[in-house]
Amino acid sequence: MTLAWIREGLKKPGKSQRGLAAALGIDPSGVSRLLAGTRELKAAELPKVEGYLGVRADLSETAAALPPAMLDIPSVAGMKRDLEVRGTAVGGDDASFEFNGDVVDYVRRPPGLAGARKAFAIYITGSSMSPRFEEGEIVFVHPGRPATPGCDVVVELHGRDGEPGPCYVKRLVRRTPTKLALAQFNPPKDLQVELSRVRVVYRILTPAELLGV
Repeated sequence: MTLAWIREGLKKPGKSQRGLAAALGIDPSGVSRLLAGTRELKAAELPKVEGYLGVRADLSETAAALPPAMLDIPSVAGMKRDLEVRGTAVGGDDASFEFNGDVVDYVRRPPGLAGARKAFAIYITGSSMSPRFEEGEIVFVHPGRPATPGCDVVVELHGRDGEPGPCYVKRLVRRTPTKLALAQFNPPKDLQVELSRVRVVYRILTPAELLGV
């Protein structure tokens, strides 16, 4: 099956089938076959495709493209609406925000977060990660999943005098003994954050992880 969201992502400046093949570690002919519908998209490849293109998968098409045995997914009605959406307050011009401590909504729990007691969701504020995440979009966090280079993260810094610290949604580039290297997409920008300032780094789950595949 042709995956339209991948085709659209490949139209972005600087993106190509050859570059996607390199990101996946496969021969360029493998990408051609994927786009032609003669090769299946593997679950482990999904986050790599998303990371290279800087877009999120179209879950309806992705589900159709993955092997049926990997998609034992309950109906929407069967998903409990018990996952907290944490409230945020927009910060300054540096694309920061703060958790205000309130639960502002409850949403249905994706299969990949079944039984994850400390998981939560937030609404994206600002456009610093567009087109990866757009303002108002919801993202899901599992505190137990490690934040690894190449994944999208919520970085919460220490506050002062017991107050919440600023938070950022960014792409984790690498972690050194003293710093976090982060990237944003709009405008493209690299950031360095001293680890001594970091309270916690939360991994934002990919669609494949949310599906539990």
